[in-house]
Amino acid sequence: MSTLDRPSSDPVGSPAAELRIQRYSPDHLAPPVGAYSHLATVTGAARWVFISGQVGANPAGDVPADVAAQTRHTLRNIEALIAAAGGTPQSIVRLMTFLVGQENMAAYAEARNEILSEWFPAGDLPGHSLAIVSALAQPQLLVEIEGWIALPHPA
Repeated sequence: MSTLDRPSSDPVGSPAAELRIQRYSPDHLAPPVGAYSHLATVTGAARWVFISGQVGANPAGDVPADVAAQTRHTLRNIEALIAAAGGTPQSIVRLMTFLVGQENMAAYAEARNEILSEWFPAGDLPGHSLAIVSALAQPQLLVEIEGWIALPHPA
């Protein structure tokens, strides 16, 4: 039985917040085909934060040419936005990725897995969908990621 076969529960914020995010994949389903859990449930009083599609641009607007660097920078941008809202990556309930071209899948997955294993060392990954697309808003962009975040209400 892997750690994803049973519910895991991560408290988010102070105990007074009573906010819990549970991520798991039930035994009666096939295991996830990627880096995600089949279910993510949020219980308690949550303040929902929705992160618009982020890309791998640095603060000056420069975008690396390769998908692995764009993926790492995109996820670090998401991490910074979550911190600005008062949370940590453990607050992530779900991600949605748009990736240009199937040929970029391996490099994207390697970079994504590197960051997600840092954020979720126990393997209790958030929900995650991925769509292969023909293009994004600008030709140099290869990956865009949105996020759904559950945070406790401020004290």
